[in-house]
Amino acid sequence: MTTGGSERLLQCRRWNMRHSRTLVVVLIIVLASLTGLTAQSGHDQEASWNAFLAWLKTASIERFPLLEYGDKLRQEGKGEAEIRQQVALLTRLIGERSDWIGIHYDKVYTRPVTGDPETDGFNSYPSALVADSIKGLKPGSALDAGIGQGRNAVFLAEQGWTVTGFDVSQEALAASQANARKAGVRVTTVNASYEAFDFGANRWDLIVLAFAWAPLDDPAFVERLRASLRPAGRVVVEHFIQAAGGPQPNVVRKLAPNQLRRLFEGFEMAFYEEAEGVGDWGGPGSQLVRMVAVKR
Repeated sequence: MTTGGSERLLQCRRWNMRHSRTLVVVLIIVLASLTGLTAQSGHDQEASWNAFLAWLKTASIERFPLLEYGDKLRQEGKGEAEIRQQVALLTRLIGERSDWIGIHYDKVYTRPVTGDPETDGFNSYPSALVADSIKGLKPGSALDAGIGQGRNAVFLAEQGWTVTGFDVSQEALAASQANARKAGVRVTTVNASYEAFDFGANRWDLIVLAFAWAPLDDPAFVERLRASLRPAGRVVVEHFIQAAGGPQPNVVRKLAPNQLRRLFEGFEMAFYEEAEGVGDWGGPGSQLVRMVAVKR
């Protein structure tokens, strides 16, 4: 492992003990606190959604978008009841739709990155699980799904892997390429969603899905992963588990306890745990699942 890789891994382990105000936490707070969403016609919902997207594309955002959008409506003279209704509607639509994600993360990844998770609001260091999962392996072809700013992709490239990553955010891909150049490695990036990306067949020795909001609850998606792996290829997953009785923000695609193990029952489990921890987007702690599954 290179000196840079060791330093990033150490910083990653430190990060897992820290907390920050983040997207996932705010989503949960909003979903838990807002009630009384009244019915709206499909036309009215589309108008509200399109108005939100138009604002999102041009707004300078320092916090989670819905909080600032509520402030914007308040400044326009909207009443608190109407604001609560609008934010509740948009919270639901955010959980159901994906066309806002690229816009939001384009903004996230154009802000200057300090390397301090408390300041940036996200972890910029490689996953300790990813680092552990490749120990003793001969470098091969790796896919980083939801590559973000490239923290895992760059780390893998530093270890000699041939790395491809995809993301819906063009700015995330630009950040990945900048970080790869800074590290003196090469990473191939593709602007695509999970639905659009071509995973291929018998193509990857390693697939990383680290807090990437992947549709892991869909057996058809798991089959796409399996088919795209070479024999003995690995899937490395870090994801959220739904807490009993808690709100369910669909956009995060949280899993039920033991659901991931069942979905990957045709794989050999090299590592599996469900435990309290801190995800890449921070927060006061969540139930997480970590898995390394090997194709038989």
